[in-house]
Amino acid sequence: MDEYYHILDSLPPALRTPLAKLNAHYAPHVQEIRLRLGQPVQFTVGGRLCPAAKLLPGAGLPTVVDSEALRSCFLQLCRRSVYAYEEELKQGYFTIQGGCRVGVAGCRGPGGFAAVTSLNLRVARWLTCPLPPELESALHTSAGGLLLAGPPGSGKTTLLRSMIQHLCESDALVSVIDERGELMACETGSLPRAAQIRCDIYARCTKAEGIAMALRCMNPQYIFCDELGTPGDAQAVARGLASGVVFFATAHCDTPAGLRKKPQLAALLDTGAFGRAAFLAGRAQPGKVAEWVAL
Repeated sequence: MDEYYHILDSLPPALRTPLAKLNAHYAPHVQEIRLRLGQPVQFTVGGRLCPAAKLLPGAGLPTVVDSEALRSCFLQLCRRSVYAYEEELKQGYFTIQGGCRVGVAGCRGPGGFAAVTSLNLRVARWLTCPLPPELESALHTSAGGLLLAGPPGSGKTTLLRSMIQHLCESDALVSVIDERGELMACETGSLPRAAQIRCDIYARCTKAEGIAMALRCMNPQYIFCDELGTPGDAQAVARGLASGVVFFATAHCDTPAGLRKKPQLAALLDTGAFGRAAFLAGRAQPGKVAEWVAL
């Protein structure tokens, strides 16, 4: 069964029931479910918005999403424990079981979102892709770590997951720091294929905490991290580098010049942990390396 149907388990019945009627032929193509106050439910399909009612005629979807439905959906997704997601919500999103990221928009208050006006549920799927020969070679050389860079939707996480899977087919000692639970989604009942990968996963902890625990207990040769660039990351990576660990990671950055414009990314480069960066082509060609840059 496609992951689209699994994410519906986290929604209130008023939305779950009609959305569950989607034909199984269309489900694998739904990338996001968008709920906006005063607007009809929409899907993102092939990178474009599509009215959900177009694929679900007569399913009983609400004409528009009202404030009560949106609030109920938000609380249900948070398991009615908003405080448990406070840190993630400061960044405008939170991640639910299975690695599905929920984007949140609305009116911010001192204690968080005073009013929620939009929710964007990104359907997490276990996607991998063939590794370009140069990228596969980078996994087995001693030329230093590698940074995958690109804008959102360019396939960074998918490519990093593919690299983990490829490297773990050998006898390498690999630790994965999955801060948001999106890369490997290793919680019970989540994406089952993560359990088949021979690596050690630290989920739902900061990258600094995960790296420290891996160094202390797992003696990794390689550490993988998704979306480096937050305060404390550079210091944690530097400690790993001093222990002889090779890092593979992703970062949000469109151009080589941009790596030095963001202070947190500049600090990462200054550690010397990354020998090269692979810049991805973008949304139109997810997972495709467009440019290699020596760091």
